[in-house]
Amino acid sequence: MYKLNHVVLGSILSLTTINAYAVTVDGNLSDWGILVADGTSSQPVGSNYSALRTDLAGYHLEDTNDTSNNYYLGPNYGGQNYDGEFFGALRDGSTLYLSILSGQRPDNGNSSSGGLFSPGDIRIETSLGVFGIEVGGGSVGNSGSAITEGASGSTYQVNSNGYTTGHTSLSTQTAGSIWFGADWILDPISPQQPVQMSQNSGGTLVGTADYIFTLNSSTRQHSIIELALDMNIFGGATLYDMYWLPSCGNDELHISPQFASVPEPASIALLGLGLLGIGFLRRRG
Repeated sequence: MYKLNHVVLGSILSLTTINAYAVTVDGNLSDWGILVADGTSSQPVGSNYSALRTDLAGYHLEDTNDTSNNYYLGPNYGGQNYDGEFFGALRDGSTLYLSILSGQRPDNGNSSSGGLFSPGDIRIETSLGVFGIEVGGGSVGNSGSAITEGASGSTYQVNSNGYTTGHTSLSTQTAGSIWFGADWILDPISPQQPVQMSQNSGGTLVGTADYIFTLNSSTRQHSIIELALDMNIFGGATLYDMYWLPSCGNDELHISPQFASVPEPASIALLGLGLLGIGFLRRRG
């Protein structure tokens, strides 16, 4: 009997400690098990995912050419500046962590490249409707340093070829802010998809994430979006699909975690069983 209850207790502990080491929202993906290509001779091309965490709720990995700017991404062409390479979700209790590795940058490119590319926002489809997370960014010629929650949001104007032609700074729809029921702007290239929340479109602000969007200080080809949010903002909805694309829609990262934003009844029952096991062991002692 003692051994049996010890096994049950051990199983409950393993369930509650599966995410034993936490994620820090700092723009460094080492705690996700990702070594980002640093542009040096030792690792000039190709991020290393061999140590990718096994407890992710879902991820999309599409790491290809880290230097070229004229190859097929899917659904369109665009190269590294438009490339989405990794999108991951990790659930730890009531906290949802998201990370994105891409060729987009918070300075909307740089002056020498013409600033032709710009990031879209994060779209989350749930059983209650669509939530969006403002990515933010800036105009051409910014320093490329990290932005964090509360920084001005951005709406980018994009022409029929997918090139960014203008930028509007948003004072209320700030970086890391989470909205429900906002309108979405479609990208201009077929197949058209919702890529940016519309400025002050009447959506409801439901929260703000712990957020960072950075041009990695050791790379020339990548930037990182990383955030954490309280899942209670989803009001008990089931999370179906999450999307991120550049504002031109050249590439798409898509994950389908398919989990509820509240503890599942089975998990609660197992926790109760574990507590009963603890009580039994105490009585045996």
